[in-house]
Amino acid sequence: MSPAMVPLAFAALAVVGGGVVVYLSVIAERKRRGALAQVALTLGLSYLDKVPKASVAGLGNFHLFRHGRRKMGRNLMEGKSGDTQVTLLDYQYTAGGGKDSRTCRQTVAVFRGVATGLPEFTFAPEHFWHRIGALFGYQDIDFEASEEFSKHYVLRGPDESAIRAAFGADALGFFAQNPGWSVESFGGSLAVYRTARRCKPEEIQPFLAEAANVLRALVKTQ
Repeated sequence: MSPAMVPLAFAALAVVGGGVVVYLSVIAERKRRGALAQVALTLGLSYLDKVPKASVAGLGNFHLFRHGRRKMGRNLMEGKSGDTQVTLLDYQYTAGGGKDSRTCRQTVAVFRGVATGLPEFTFAPEHFWHRIGALFGYQDIDFEASEEFSKHYVLRGPDESAIRAAFGADALGFFAQNPGWSVESFGGSLAVYRTARRCKPEEIQPFLAEAANVLRALVKTQ
């Protein structure tokens, strides 16, 4: 092969390699849809592989669904879990731009109308940049009664006194011992997920059980 042909050969390999990656991704997502449809059937939930944009827009009061661009919902499961109405879905969005853009995918459980006594709030795992932001006025509600909770989570919301009243000792203890959750409360509904963590099909049922424990830890303080 002549030296002039080398760049063309590498370009061709890159195109072929990219095509193989896309093909394998399509196959994997197809298998995922089939497996999740079976999980929904087992749990007694309805299933849609594509989430209507109107359904995603209807969740827009939660911060997660307002964030980023190229927002997309997949694998929607809905119905009753015990006595609670629940919506489960894969949700993704793109954050950043250019070379720093990234797609965040997570499995989200939304419990509807069961947390009417809770104020509006969001909390998520605390990272270094949150601590830096606190120096410049970024809100983070801490609790002297639970240094572990305050170490693991950044908690925000418009009514700090109501939020403090909502987070009793049991709730603080639960989340101190169970780090990694992201939780949002709005309008009597609760969204529960692990940021950028999409469950495998076999993890859906345990995830739903854990998310229900999150709900109980908060609602029983009312």
